[in-house]
Amino acid sequence: MINFGHGKKDHLKVKNRVGLDIGSSSVKMVEVATSGENSSLVCLGMKKASSSIRAPLVEAIKSLSDEIKITAKDAAISVSGPSVIVRFVSMPKMRDDELKGAIRFEAEKHVPFPLNDCMVDHQILRKNDKEGKLEILLVAAKKDFVMNKVSIAEESGFSVSVVDVDTFAVANAFLKSPSRTAVGKTAALLNIGSSVTNVGIVKDGVLCFSRDIAIGGNDFSQAISRALSIDIKSAEDVKLAPKDKLQDIIVCTKSVTNNLLDDTRLSLNYYENQSGRGVDEICVSGGSSAVFGLEVLFQEAFESKPILWDPLESLNKSRGGLNMEYIDKMKSSFAVAVGLALR
Repeated sequence: MINFGHGKKDHLKVKNRVGLDIGSSSVKMVEVATSGENSSLVCLGMKKASSSIRAPLVEAIKSLSDEIKITAKDAAISVSGPSVIVRFVSMPKMRDDELKGAIRFEAEKHVPFPLNDCMVDHQILRKNDKEGKLEILLVAAKKDFVMNKVSIAEESGFSVSVVDVDTFAVANAFLKSPSRTAVGKTAALLNIGSSVTNVGIVKDGVLCFSRDIAIGGNDFSQAISRALSIDIKSAEDVKLAPKDKLQDIIVCTKSVTNNLLDDTRLSLNYYENQSGRGVDEICVSGGSSAVFGLEVLFQEAFESKPILWDPLESLNKSRGGLNMEYIDKMKSSFAVAVGLALR
């Protein structure tokens, strides 16, 4: 079921697809119409999900679909977290039929749970003919975890054609953004969600590192809620617009911020040690990327200002009926959904 979405496309026919991002605290949808190399935004929206329980999620997806007037039923969804394993491996060059069997043997070295309980997929990133090597992206995900998300989407009225990984979807949206594809640059992508921060590194148009950090906006909100003795909803409001509470917010979220910075630094250092070079820029997205003061702290930690990039940049937005004020305000939240819709 896991499918990287690299099949042949009909370049003459307009194809509509929905990117359905089922998160831990909200669902996000983006419908895109693609014809050849051109993609247009049809509609998008986001709705809070009261829980990760199946029935409320299905209800939230159906409700959002009706509200924003989704027309397509073909959907791409994604997974992330501890039930998903991503590894970049090097294997001897071999025929495709040989590789299929060898991949499963290779996966047994890297996957910490029984392969019979997993869906396994791979993608060849590079072929090194000189050394007779294949650089391969290997993915394994627990079957029940994947199928639960598929069935939620299907019960909500969609047909799932692609199951991706959150970090891969973010990288797909990033690499299709005209201003973010400088040749030779290495970019670290941080997508800060409610409960998880997806970290990806892309170089020369190829994803070459992927990791999930179990820290997100919820951790900031909970720290604020405890310190200021306010409910979570109020804490979320203060987090994004602290006003006279700024210094209090900085103090009470310091441990969360330090943990996120430390884990990010660990990821970047690992990549640098493996590749022999560091990253040129840090590009941030996600609904929790707007946490007040986070940009300054990242700049202090990494000595360069993080770039808050626009996942919707590659899409034509001339279609009537789009709420451009909402899009401009919320665009950073849709990196995963846009990347999925563009598969």
